[in-house]
Amino acid sequence: MRGIVLSVLGSVMLASSVQAAPRESAGTPEAGRYDGAWVFEARVTVGSCPGLLPGSIEIRGDLLVGTQAAAAAFAAGRMAHWGYVESDGAIMTRFTSQDGHVARAHGQLRGNSGSGAWSSSTDKCGGTWRAQRGGAQRAGR
Repeated sequence: MRGIVLSVLGSVMLASSVQAAPRESAGTPEAGRYDGAWVFEARVTVGSCPGLLPGSIEIRGDLLVGTQAAAAAFAAGRMAHWGYVESDGAIMTRFTSQDGHVARAHGQLRGNSGSGAWSSSTDKCGGTWRAQRGGAQRAGR
């Protein structure tokens, strides 16, 4: 009886480990597929607080790293940034200015464009944003 119980228990554990193993798929997006320079265009739809989102960002390795144009502001401590892109293109960002203004943005990147919403609890405002990969073009144009 004890041998049967151990055998059944071992089979259940083996089946559980097979089910819990991660699936490998040829279609799984790889890290960095959204890398590059992105131009952002933010629209205020609630409140009045222009200029809380940068006009462009750089994504490298699925992390928000800023841009050369914004590097001086980031380096001087006038703005801090944080953000990442999930493998499915979902993006989450946060920008904090030196004087305490905070803006958060989230949305979806697909191919060379993206869109989403942003808000600022410190300034009681928010809106929508669009993005286009490629530094020379304006988003959505």
